[in-house]
Amino acid sequence: MTPLLLRQVYLTLSVLCFVTSATMCPHDDVTLLRWSDAATWPNNKLPEAGANVSIADHILLDVSPLALFGLTIEKNAKLVWSPEGDFHLITNFIHVKGALHIGSETCPFEANARISLTGDRQEYSIPNFGEKFVGVDNGGTLEIHGKKKLAWTKLTRTVPRLQKTNGLVFSSTADRPTGQQKEGLGIYTFNSDGGLYSFKIYPTSGISSTEATESINDIVSHLSGIPNGKVVLMGAQYTMVSDQIQVDFSPVFNAIEAIAGISQGQGQIRRIGRFDAYALATVKGDPTKTMETLSPVQHYYQTAMASVDVNDLKMIAISKTTSKSITVWQNHRVEFKVVKKANSVLVLDVVDDVSSWQEGDHLLLTSTDYDMEKAEETIVVRCTDCTNKQVKVAFLPQFMHYGEVEYNVDMRGEVALLSRNIVIEGVMNSFCPTVNGNCNDYAYDTFGGHVKMLKGFADVHIEGAEFYHLGKQTDQGHYPIHFHMCEDVDSPEYSKPTYIRNNSIHHTFGRCVTVHGTHGLVLMDNVAYESLGHCYFLEDGGEKRTLFDGNLGASTREGLLISSDSEPTTFWITNPITTLRNNVAAGSQAKGYWYLYPDLPMGLSATKGFMQREEAKYTAITEFYNNIAHSNKDGLFIDNALDEITGDIIIETTYQPKEDPLDKTSPDKHVILERLTAYQNDRNAWIKGGWLTLLKSSLAGSVTSLVLVGAFSQKQFLSKGVVLGETNNIGDPDWGFGMEGRRMLQRSVPRRYDYNVPIQGVAFYVGPSYVFDTFFGNFTSDQYRKAGALGFKRNNKVSTSPISGSKNVKFGFPDSILTGNRVYDGNSSIHGFGDLDGDLASKFVDMDGTVTSIPDSSVVRNEPYMVTTDCWFRDSWNLAVCPNRYIEMKFQVRSSGDDSLKPFVSRDDIPEHPRHLSSSANAFTNSFSMIADGKHSYSVHWSVRSPSEYQIVMRGMVRDYPIRIGFCLSRNAQFILMSWYPKVAWGTTAWIKVNSIQEIDDDTVGAKYHYNSNTGMLYVKMRTLEDRADRNYYDCTSNTCPILRIRITAGNLTDADCSQRDTPTPPAPQETTLDSEQMTVMNSIQTQTDVYYNGPDADWGAGLTLPFTTREVVDGGYSEWTEWAECSAECGGGTVIRNRACDSPSPKNGGQECAGLNQEMKSCNTHICHVDEEQPRRYD
Repeated sequence: MTPLLLRQVYLTLSVLCFVTSATMCPHDDVTLLRWSDAATWPNNKLPEAGANVSIADHILLDVSPLALFGLTIEKNAKLVWSPEGDFHLITNFIHVKGALHIGSETCPFEANARISLTGDRQEYSIPNFGEKFVGVDNGGTLEIHGKKKLAWTKLTRTVPRLQKTNGLVFSSTADRPTGQQKEGLGIYTFNSDGGLYSFKIYPTSGISSTEATESINDIVSHLSGIPNGKVVLMGAQYTMVSDQIQVDFSPVFNAIEAIAGISQGQGQIRRIGRFDAYALATVKGDPTKTMETLSPVQHYYQTAMASVDVNDLKMIAISKTTSKSITVWQNHRVEFKVVKKANSVLVLDVVDDVSSWQEGDHLLLTSTDYDMEKAEETIVVRCTDCTNKQVKVAFLPQFMHYGEVEYNVDMRGEVALLSRNIVIEGVMNSFCPTVNGNCNDYAYDTFGGHVKMLKGFADVHIEGAEFYHLGKQTDQGHYPIHFHMCEDVDSPEYSKPTYIRNNSIHHTFGRCVTVHGTHGLVLMDNVAYESLGHCYFLEDGGEKRTLFDGNLGASTREGLLISSDSEPTTFWITNPITTLRNNVAAGSQAKGYWYLYPDLPMGLSATKGFMQREEAKYTAITEFYNNIAHSNKDGLFIDNALDEITGDIIIETTYQPKEDPLDKTSPDKHVILERLTAYQNDRNAWIKGGWLTLLKSSLAGSVTSLVLVGAFSQKQFLSKGVVLGETNNIGDPDWGFGMEGRRMLQRSVPRRYDYNVPIQGVAFYVGPSYVFDTFFGNFTSDQYRKAGALGFKRNNKVSTSPISGSKNVKFGFPDSILTGNRVYDGNSSIHGFGDLDGDLASKFVDMDGTVTSIPDSSVVRNEPYMVTTDCWFRDSWNLAVCPNRYIEMKFQVRSSGDDSLKPFVSRDDIPEHPRHLSSSANAFTNSFSMIADGKHSYSVHWSVRSPSEYQIVMRGMVRDYPIRIGFCLSRNAQFILMSWYPKVAWGTTAWIKVNSIQEIDDDTVGAKYHYNSNTGMLYVKMRTLEDRADRNYYDCTSNTCPILRIRITAGNLTDADCSQRDTPTPPAPQETTLDSEQMTVMNSIQTQTDVYYNGPDADWGAGLTLPFTTREVVDGGYSEWTEWAECSAECGGGTVIRNRACDSPSPKNGGQECAGLNQEMKSCNTHICHVDEEQPRRYD
């Protein structure tokens, strides 16, 4: 996006512009012909119901027409919506070839406008658009500008769940839970003082016809026996009716109408279908108190609520049903409550001015817990004494919504506006039509409407609108808002940037916004809620320069349109040239943000040249700043790739950003992901591949807050971060399941069905990866689960890099079993941990001693193979602290057919404790840890047979610490040795054969070997010539790894286990290597680990996520003038210049450019040149 267009974006998008009297509104055009005027139409006749209308003029929609079949706005024609009334247009489609205007950017539409898209699948098809759509064709214009309303904000005070301490008098789920898993009708009856009179859940579904008939008779008898004056509450649980049994419900319907005082045959209950939500509240004998609500099944779940006020109490029936199988009954069972009337409304305190939210507006409070199902909707009510940062709502919160900032972790829940005055909706059936073709998967209609833009549109700007029941699970290519192969929508031919901003997109059937083959689109301040499949969606991987700024997505659910919809992601990012700033992923069944790319753009973009092959994997992410993720399985996920043919997720990832993405040999490009706030996700962040730094980020309340995977030759960092275990965001008490069985948990946990799962802050994985300048707090083990601030990926097959480490780490607790663990790692005897190859080789380096108090020590598994007598075992960590340098030896088998062979390695001082790997020699996981201190040596053997050719790669070595390694070939073998570094020795003739192991130990040059033909052992010394500079964080210094290749040309390959016939002596006696200073530290280790901090440094962590600092308009300011440059001539008159830059500060977000000149010029060397001088010399 060009600087000019970026300035336009923020000039037009960041400031809420209000209408002035001088503004020209679209509907003020006096040349417009009125729809309501018969003279406007052919034959002086208004369009009839079912008409297919074609508009060829400029028309003002000033009436709600009869329902149309279709509406086409022809080229050069225009339809303008009038604000003279609240008009409603019902049609199968609107095809925009000309222009459709509802308000304008400077004249927001103030009335209410509704477009209802009707029709069933396969009734007709319009080329390029299909059915049930608003479509903008080549040359078309769509301008929709609703009222200026704040899209979303954050709480500044926690909203507690409704309980006995704040107005709850009675709750059926807590006080009288009965029949919680029955399918049918619940009836609770109360006295006028709130006392329970009677209660029962009657099963009417999921049982036999005979049993259902008995329940129907019991319901009729129950209702007839209730005395007058009693408060009666009813609600459907899961489903009241069934497709499997056929019974006559009319006696129940008659009895309900009678007790509620509803005219015979007029009750909504008579229309109840399978999975419909239904609630009724009444006072028997007083029909004026009756409230009945039916919510047909039209999405993943539906809610019906009915209430009655009696004295100072409000008595409520709540039915929340779903067509999906029930896994969490508490979210979908009928509930009856009695609440003090004064507590049925409450005031929300929020960050921003919400005075634009009006009575009747619908709001969403996102979950601030692990479970996205804890998002709740509410309605704004009148408030005469609220400040502009308060809103009063009719709300009975079932869950706590957190509103605090803890240690620079902003966990304040979002409050979002779902209502808008302009609505585009799909009209849905209350069942799944068979023509949809997916009724086995969905019990409800998923053939919604869609809004689609094609290449060549003239202008599209949509703001302040509500999109409801749009998108389709029946067909691909039909999404709530869809830019289809539009290419550059930020090109100079557009006077204003194309944008979708400040809209509400909710209860959709296929995505939220799809960007397909389109570049430069601005998505800003939109709210998306309850969608199937990926929500904000970059489709093919070629979509560039998309700006996501300030968008919120919540409750992203699985879909079936494409295979990856089984891993629904709120922000699905398939191209790195994308800006993500100030967004919120507030609940998904899978991931919040997922970066993954195809090697070449997929689908229709494959031949467009948007990206070169593999360009994406070498391209730096444009921007990731101040984004939030909570209530997902994974908050931020950077891993995997997409198959360019099928679009399926594939495991491999090779993301390695380069300075020149088209030259993979160019230097690495550093990517900074700044100010991620992730909390209450099962895993907050997983980052793999590329030189990536997670900077100033806040992570909290996760099973594992961050896995730094690392990969390839690039490295990863967490810097200036805050990582918390448990926080004061305790959620709600609930039943949990674990090794001790079922028990009531007093706080929410990441996994209710495994409350014993350990919690970790940062887990080291492949690496190299580093944790610098980071604060950890609240990692205390308890009787049910273990905890540690630092640790390793659990149940891991892959060895961690020997140089991954930490520096300047601070802890908010003294290190002890009772107060918290700086580090923890278990084994297979402890729940949640394992003893796989990678688990046994876990390690990281405490580079400055801020973790262990011993600089340059390594924290390792307490396994004989890994530790020495110099190590110190810390019981509370279940780990050892060793003053040793570790390296890795990785195998690569090169001979055909030998991939499955497995080596094992012995440390020569303890050959009785060899390391056997479960993986084969050629597996990615196959790596052996070794101690490189000049005093330890190792021997390699093969259990079954040796491959005929293999090589080893040494990682983590430094110049002064070579290591001797022996290889069992076979007795009397013939072989060839090859090495590339540190000495090129191609072939055994380039090596020097020596006669003893001692000569190998004494070698300081390299390329020497000793072979004992009697035992079959070959000995070499592996070394590097490079030292590790302070800022060299690669596995191999200068990216150069020592490599040795062995090719066995003759010998018995099955004779490759020399462990019983050759046990070499280590290079030096095994003595303690600790000096007196280190011994002093070791002796006072408990005192050292008692050091802790009251909180993080001020600039560590993301801090407040709202208000957005990126939205602040900053005017430019000039720097100081530079010195005057050299004169352009030595004599005869020249000029000299000086400059200043507009960077103190630079203008931001539409701020003014610097005033005045940025360059000054004056004359110089004006003296006359002497005759014998050269002509004046000029400088370019």
